Amino acid sequence: MSDDKERLAAWMMQQGFATGHGDTTEKLLEELSWQIAEIKAQRDELLEALEMMLEMSEMGGFGKAAAEDVARAAIAKAKGEGR
Repeated sequence: MSDDKERLAAWMMQQGFATGHGDTTEKLLEELSWQIAEIKAQRDELLEALEMMLEMSEMGGFGKAAAEDVARAAIAKAKGEGR
């Protein structure tokens, strides 16, 4: 079982996930689960921003400028600059 834990930890690190203090396979999976949930939440926020941008860009004029502002804010947030 320890071999599985080591392989899981190595895979997590290769994919850019933190392993935390996972000393068992179960703990590693718990660590991975919350990180995946966070990524999904960020994806949902970005999709919402993209939908808003699309609606604004269809307005033309001011809508286009507002869409660009939303895009810049979404990019900054995704990069961690908006925190």
